Amino acid sequence: MKKLMATAVLGLAVTVSGAMAADGGALFKSKGCGACHQANVKTVGPSLKEIAQAYKGKEGELIKFLKGEAKPIVDPAKFGIMKPQLNATKNMSDEELKALAEFMLNH
Repeated sequence: MKKLMATAVLGLAVTVSGAMAADGGALFKSKGCGACHQANVKTVGPSLKEIAQAYKGKEGELIKFLKGEAKPIVDPAKFGIMKPQLNATKNMSDEELKALAEFMLNH
């Protein structure tokens, strides 16, 4: 019975985590982030792969950046282009920011 319960809890955690990443993907798309950030190719902004590498183990720092509370650690010379776009993320809830960050970090 304990094994069954542990398996159910683990399955739920994986499902919830996947749902958050899916929500993050929807937010990424609806906020127009893909106009500047592609999965593996640097365009106007760094690729999601570059962002994920730079913020590996630093999800909290990425969330602070998206809130406008931290300086960028990826391509700071181009921050002037990103700064106005932070208006789209500054007003997101903590849950939305976490989902968006998780989506970005999993590329």
